[in-house]
Amino acid sequence: MSMLRNCLLLLSLFSLAACQSTTTANDILTNEQTLRLTIPHEIWRLDASLAVDTNETLILNQVAEGLMRLDQNNRPIPAMAEKVSVSADQTVYTFQLRNALWQDGAPVTAYDFARAWKRTLHPKTDSPNAYLFYPIVNAQSYHQGEVSADKVGITVVDEETLQVRLSQPTRNFLTLLALTPFLPQREFTQPPNANRSTLLNLKLNGPFVILDVSADGTIVLKKNERYWDQEQVKLDYIIFYVSNHPTQTINLYNADKIDITRIAREFAQAYANTPEFHSIQLWTTQYIRFNSKNKFFQNKKIRQAISLAIDREQLVSVLKSQAQPAGGLIPPSMKGFRSAFREEAPLPPDKANLGKARALLQEGMQELRISQPPSALVMLSYEDDRMQLAVELKKQLKQVLGLNLLLNTTSRAEKYRLEKRGEFDLTLSDWVATYPDAYTLLETFTSGHPANTGGYKDKPYDETLKRAANSPQVQKQVKYLAQAEKFLIVEDHAAIPLYYVNDTTLIKQRVKGHVRHPFGPSYSFKWAYIEEP
Repeated sequence: MSMLRNCLLLLSLFSLAACQSTTTANDILTNEQTLRLTIPHEIWRLDASLAVDTNETLILNQVAEGLMRLDQNNRPIPAMAEKVSVSADQTVYTFQLRNALWQDGAPVTAYDFARAWKRTLHPKTDSPNAYLFYPIVNAQSYHQGEVSADKVGITVVDEETLQVRLSQPTRNFLTLLALTPFLPQREFTQPPNANRSTLLNLKLNGPFVILDVSADGTIVLKKNERYWDQEQVKLDYIIFYVSNHPTQTINLYNADKIDITRIAREFAQAYANTPEFHSIQLWTTQYIRFNSKNKFFQNKKIRQAISLAIDREQLVSVLKSQAQPAGGLIPPSMKGFRSAFREEAPLPPDKANLGKARALLQEGMQELRISQPPSALVMLSYEDDRMQLAVELKKQLKQVLGLNLLLNTTSRAEKYRLEKRGEFDLTLSDWVATYPDAYTLLETFTSGHPANTGGYKDKPYDETLKRAANSPQVQKQVKYLAQAEKFLIVEDHAAIPLYYVNDTTLIKQRVKGHVRHPFGPSYSFKWAYIEEP
């Protein structure tokens, strides 16, 4: 009965949100070209410089547009840029902007890009996305406070022309420009206590704009009539409801109240053989990252002991997931030189070896001259269905090694803040590839990388990654990346891969033209439409 009351309450809240949203809300809900889906929490701020949450980038990708956009095949295509010219040495990119408008009718100019990008790089912005701009001349130096903004290789030639100079040829640079950190911006002050008016006051240039935000966090988008390519946009409205309860969300889907939903692992098997079930292997891996400041984890044998104490098959079983146990950081779906990276550089997952794990723990503690492990170790985790993962890991490491994990389960944003402050001993991580290159996953362990919250440092590893980045030949780049990954995982045990991540969703068959990206923003709805019955 309590579950039924919860579902009825949520449905009534959705109905109330629809009534309170705008005077046209009823029309929206009955409009044939309305797409409905859920997000797990409220969003009151959309700041391209700061956004790391996947739900923020999802919405940003619908309401804003950069120089490039990912197409239906995950390739970058011109968006705000009408023409792209590249110098012979592939270090100078010149973008001719098309005649595009912001939603209020003001023209989108090269200044909107230059100001936004330099804001992201400004040290005081403290952007977690700043490193993506580092291929640009002096971008890293400016971000680290070593040079002034005018030294950065971002030049406004005129209002319609933006020129970008790179330090060296950068594979996938145009793909980078399709990501949300590279969006143009009109607003640069979104208060920490942002609310619905913060979103409603944003000036946007994408296929959709924000029509309304209700008190419960429901966000309603409408087609942007000033969008340059509006003829390609078929949807009139998109509604994002807030729901973080798996049972409630699946009931909403079954009641035909929403069209797309992530399906929790406990329900996945029941729907796996239905035509509405979709599974995609994302370009990410779930793994454990260590805090290198903790002396206990500075010992390689102890890190290896933890890896050998984990039963990955049991983890996947507990999660009731279609995921597969991982041996490396690079997922099987990522490309190598001629075939999949994992085929060219196989790394089988560690098999649980409890005896060896216990022996390595003892050897490691002897080297540290301690007789017992720390009384408690703080592990950061997510407040979604991966809580089960954290609980199972806690159980396994207690049973096998006698380690006492204290679980701190929190939001992704708060988890990142805790990691930056070093308030953890080990943490569950799932860094998503920002562009289609294995380098983007391995670089997060290089010295000084903003995602290297554990503070891992190894000079030879850094040098191998540099050789990969500087290699003009893909074959050599893959070779260096494979060497780096093998050292990181097999030899140094700096991270413990757990499983390759699959995303499972239910999508009504009437929804057509939507694009699910394995990296970057999760969806593009620019080409989506509702097929009439």
